[in-house]
Parts: sequence; C-alpha cells; structure tokens
Amino acid sequence: MEKPKKKQYHHCIPRFILRQFQYGEPGTSTQSDSNPAPAYVPPMRRQRSNSNWRSSITGLKGLKLEIIHFYDVRKGQLAQKQLAKVYGQNNLYRDLKHPTNVDHLEEKLAHLEQEASTVLRAVHLAIPHRGFTISRAELATLRKFLFLMHYRNDAMATRYFEETNPQNAPLVDWIRQYKDKRQLDSNSDVWLDGLRYYLETPHHQIVATAEALKEQYGQERINEMLRKRVDPELDDFHAIEYEGLANYFFLGVWEAAPGTEFILGGNGFGLWEGLVYNTPGVHRLYVVSPRIVIVLRRTILRQPHANDPSVLYSCLADVEIPQPSVSLADKKIYQQAMSAPTEALGRKLIDHYRTTKLAQGDMFTFEIIKLSQEETYAVNEVALLNSNIQDNGSITFSSPSCMLDTLRAYMSSKNTFLGGKKSLFNPLYEKLSSMVASPHTPSSADGRPMVSPTSPLGTDSDADRQFHTFLRYMLLQGVEFPSDYNRSYLVYQMATAGPTLENAFSANIRSMEDEAIAKLKGSYAPPPPSRLTGPRPIQRLKEVLSVDESRQFFTTMARFMDPLGVGKRSHDPLSTVAYEAAMIGVAKWIVLRRPHNLADDLQPFVHLTPLN
Repeated sequence: MEKPKKKQYHHCIPRFILRQFQYGEPGTSTQSDSNPAPAYVPPMRRQRSNSNWRSSITGLKGLKLEIIHFYDVRKGQLAQKQLAKVYGQNNLYRDLKHPTNVDHLEEKLAHLEQEASTVLRAVHLAIPHRGFTISRAELATLRKFLFLMHYRNDAMATRYFEETNPQNAPLVDWIRQYKDKRQLDSNSDVWLDGLRYYLETPHHQIVATAEALKEQYGQERINEMLRKRVDPELDDFHAIEYEGLANYFFLGVWEAAPGTEFILGGNGFGLWEGLVYNTPGVHRLYVVSPRIVIVLRRTILRQPHANDPSVLYSCLADVEIPQPSVSLADKKIYQQAMSAPTEALGRKLIDHYRTTKLAQGDMFTFEIIKLSQEETYAVNEVALLNSNIQDNGSITFSSPSCMLDTLRAYMSSKNTFLGGKKSLFNPLYEKLSSMVASPHTPSSADGRPMVSPTSPLGTDSDADRQFHTFLRYMLLQGVEFPSDYNRSYLVYQMATAGPTLENAFSANIRSMEDEAIAKLKGSYAPPPPSRLTGPRPIQRLKEVLSVDESRQFFTTMARFMDPLGVGKRSHDPLSTVAYEAAMIGVAKWIVLRRPHNLADDLQPFVHLTPLN
C-alpha cells in the first residue's frame, strides 16, 4: 500500500512575491529615505542556484532562512517569520479526488506563478523607463494570475461555495446540482474543481465560454440569476465569474511615491475600493511588491458621466490609468471588422481573432504611473482597513522606516473608515519607533516614543458622508466581517468616536445607548466601596468573537436590552445594525462600571488584563 503523502505547506501568496518584502539582518532597515532601495526584480528560476539572491539570516546548522516582517493585528505582535510558513496552510490545494497525483493543482499553480513572475519581472525592470510592453499571451497570463490570487485565498476554500452563507443564496441550488453531477463531497471540493477549471482552461476560452452563455441567456437574465437563483443546469458558472473581471475592468500599474512603499496584507489581493452606483468595487488592488501595485478599474469610469458624485465615490478615481497602446500582429483585422455587414458580425471577427495563435503576438505597451505620497498612503489605507476587520488580519512590509511613515499617516487620518481600530496598530507603532531612528518621531517627557492616539473624527467636515459610505459598503457586502459582533463593534466605535458625527444613524445609536444605561442604573447599583479598593484585573469587552460566540452574545444582551424598550431588531437591516451597535455600548458600560453585576453568561465575552 502506498504511504500517504506528507503534509505540504501551500501558499496563498506566492513566495516570489513574499521574497520582495524580505529584509537583511534582523533589526536593520532595508533602506532609508535618503537612500531608497532599488526596485526588486525577481530572479529567473535558472539563475537562483548561482546567485546570492536570498536575503537571509543564519539559523540552526547554518541554514539560511528567508525572513519577512509579520505583524499580527489582533495579537499586536511584530515578528520576523520564515516566509516558507506564512500566508498559507497545509494541503490547501491537495485534490484527493485525483488519487494518481493529489498535488496536480499545486503543480499547475507553480507553472502559472513561474509565467506570471516573468511578466512581473519585466514590469519591475521597466520602472526607470516609465512603461513596459508585453504580448497578449503574457497579458492573459497576468490576468489569470490576478484572478486566482483572490480566488485561491485560504478563506475562499470554505466560504466561496458555502451553502449556508447568505451571500451565496442564489447559488445554493447550483452548488448542490454541481456536487451531484461531479460526485463532490464538500464546498471545498467545488472550490477545488473551480481552481482546476481555471488552471486547465486558457484565458480566452474561459472568456469566450462566458460570452456565449450571455448570448444564450441574455445579459439581463444572467444579472437576474446572480441576484435571485442561478440555473442549476448552468455548468459553466465558473466562467461567468472570471469574465466579469476580465471584461469589465481595465488594467493599470502604479508605482509608490519616492520614499514610500506599498504594504501587503494577508488578504491583500483583489481588495475592493470605492463605490459606483452604490455597488462596491471601483478598483481592485493587487500589491505585487513594495514598489508596484497592479490595479483593475471598472470600465464604466471611462464614460464621462462616471465622475458625477452621485454615481462615484472613490479615493483613487483621480489617479490616471492611461489606455495601453496596441500593436496588432494582423494589421488588417480591424479594417475587416469595420467593413463587416453588421456590427455584431464585426465584433465576432474581432473576438475570433483574439483566440487565434497569431493574436497572441499582439503587443501592449502600458505606462507606469508614479503616485504621490498621499495616493500611496490611500492605497495602503485600504490594506490596513481590511487587515483590522479580519479576525486573523496581518501586515507585511519591507522597510520599517516606510512602514512607520505609513502608520503616522494612518493614525492622523480623519477618514471615518478607520474608526476606532487605529489602536490595533499602536504596538506596531511603538516597535517601529524603537527600531527606526527618526527625527520625526514624537517623544514624551521621559523619552519614550509617543503613539498617536486613536483620534476622534474631530474636524473632518465630511465625516458623516464617509460614515454613510461605509454603511453602504457594509449593507452591500463590500466589507466582510468574521461575525455580526465584529461588525457591530466597529460600527459602534465609528458612530461614537467623535462629536462631529451628527447624522441621524449615529445619533440613534448614542440615544439608545444613553437611554438603556439610564434605565439600567436604577437596577444596577454602583459597586460597594470595598469592591473599589485593592488591585483587581481590568475588564474589557472583547473586540473579536467567532460566529457562535457572536450569536450567544446578542442572545444574552437581548435579555438585558429588549425589556428596556429602547429599540429592537427588525427587518430593516440598518435598524438592526444600529440596535446591535447600541448593545455593544451598553455591554461596555456594564463591564466597565458595573463589573460586579456581570451575569455568568456575559463573562465569556470579557477580556481580563491582570495588574502587574
């Protein structure tokens, strides 16, 4: 009998990208503002054995280890970790339905990564020239790589086709039918089968399949299915997902401003930014190195009316993404298409040409746009926001000095999106301040670095508009939370963080909280004097709960709150969000002001900090 294969660590973020965030010896910065590091160029695979390309430290028995900075947002810990064991999990792509080679998907991914690394190497080499040229075949490789960088995330393995996920309600019948047809046992099997399809099917064929389905069903019918119920007999749903990114987003390349760097989050590939027609996703961002971010922008932004504030909300929409110049291998194809009897026939000629071997030699020249410092920080804010709402959020960076500057900008930002979560990065700020000798680091009287506090929203004149935008994101599932509790905790922090938030939604949360506390004060007397003397642990409400813990918390708080008549859950999503946010505020008050009245079933949601 064949022995079972050993566990294999499969990366969600390819190692060739993680290597670009390496640093030298521990405790040293890779660059200074006055002497920025050159753009990293991934070495070709054949060069690696003969070149000193690894940034390393000496480990046991002289082993050279590839090391990156890794900040665990929830734990508040900055560590130096081997990139071989971060941003992935064991056997993520192992396909047990393929017993002759359970690792065939990992092997195909490795091949795609090798091809993509060659394209990205060309991009990095072209930074001094402000532009680069690649073939249609290379562009297709890059497009597929970007799509799979989002799809292959470890969280997607269980969530992408999870039948109980409310966001997947239109897909439930399709998922069940798909499992039956292919004899798949789990949601993860469906995800793996989709990964197999994407890896084995050429880019142009996937797009052509989706376009044929749209022609068969009609665009309106496809849109209706995605909203209500996908036809269980639609075998090629995977193609529709892919085509949406391929045909409705155009590609651009941005370079970080001088003296700055992009940062990498654990879920930092394909992050949404901006709203258009109240739909999340003006941009999708893919940080591929400290210098370069690949950007996909909605094609609708090429239309003149898209700049209307009632249509568009985005911090990055003003950043230029020029259209590439194209050199066709067949110079006559567009002339033939223009001469076709009908527009539809001309379009078919072009579509057919794009699938030919000749067309793969078409050349595309892209301009690399250098961002300003503010624009670079805006890109990084998207990564920081997403890392602090995930229960396993993390950040990786190359230069400690650049990361410190990014945190300064982040902590001083009045953007309501950041809410009360800035404090999660205080430990990182303190650590970086001690690592980087900087004349800009503020110090207290005793010489210790001062951490920029979680500042209120203060004088931000459009704080209410930003908060409303966040709520729209949330209701449209543009921002995902590990649990309802985590969502409510952030909403409460944002709604009560500063006095300038005067919108009715924030006022309603504060009003329900104040009224409930006033009524509870009559039932819960202050602690007796003896309870206030002597050292005791500091009790705080936890910021993160699992789905099951979240459900238990709100059930418990409903027993406190519902009889008070200050609010209720309803079929209106916003009313429910407001009420649950008020529950967070009341729970915080009970924990802080009436700890002796804590019911036993509220204790699991309290974090105890022992006094030294």
